[in-house]
Amino acid sequence: MKTKLKLLSCLFILILFSCESAYINTSKNIMYGGANKSINLYAFVGEKISVTEFDPNEKNEKGEKFGYEIDEETGDSLKVTTKHYIMDRAFKCKYRVLRKMFNYLEADTVEFVAYDHYGTPGFAESDSVILYLSKNKEKGYYFHQKYQYDKVYQNKKGHYYSYPKFNGNESLQTIQNMTAFDANFSNEKFDISHLDDANVKMYYNSKFYKIEGNYAIPVKGIYLNQLINYRLHTTFKNLNLNIQ
Repeated sequence: MKTKLKLLSCLFILILFSCESAYINTSKNIMYGGANKSINLYAFVGEKISVTEFDPNEKNEKGEKFGYEIDEETGDSLKVTTKHYIMDRAFKCKYRVLRKMFNYLEADTVEFVAYDHYGTPGFAESDSVILYLSKNKEKGYYFHQKYQYDKVYQNKKGHYYSYPKFNGNESLQTIQNMTAFDANFSNEKFDISHLDDANVKMYYNSKFYKIEGNYAIPVKGIYLNQLINYRLHTTFKNLNLNIQ
């Protein structure tokens, strides 16, 4: 009996330890992904509730800083006021959490701020997307990792999937090791008319894309566990340098 209790205790400790480690769920139908508190990243499939623009410089007067400069002509010390001015457009976003991929948000809905230099964030164009957030630990709010999102699809069995977007820094071995399956992304195409052959091969690997005229079209999909693994080792690798 004592031996059995010891085994159960060890198993319980092992489960707790695993929850704290940087594991990734290998299930195709990800209900809960990996968790690692040392990585300030929250990845999830989200459904748009609202995206509302606001003025990020509305309270900038509170952020005034004072300093002193020397007038070159008179040699006098001048008091100078500087203000922090945000050039990007800013948005308050609210999303329903459909599937947790990495780290656990506290509720079924999440509010965060997003900044975009070019206009409305691209993720707002779709009702459901894969989003990547981090948390301002000092003030306690979530913010969007700028420009980072993935479109999401769902098969007949309810499994979510997407396709990889390469940044050109991946090794061929990394790409070849990704498990892919045939998928229809005919509505997705990327203009490659401005790229030479070398860059086309770099950004649109033939394993995942086909080239039709001046466009690259994704033809292979990956499940969410593959996607978050890829993102952690490429896009977000500097959030934690200990990923092997």
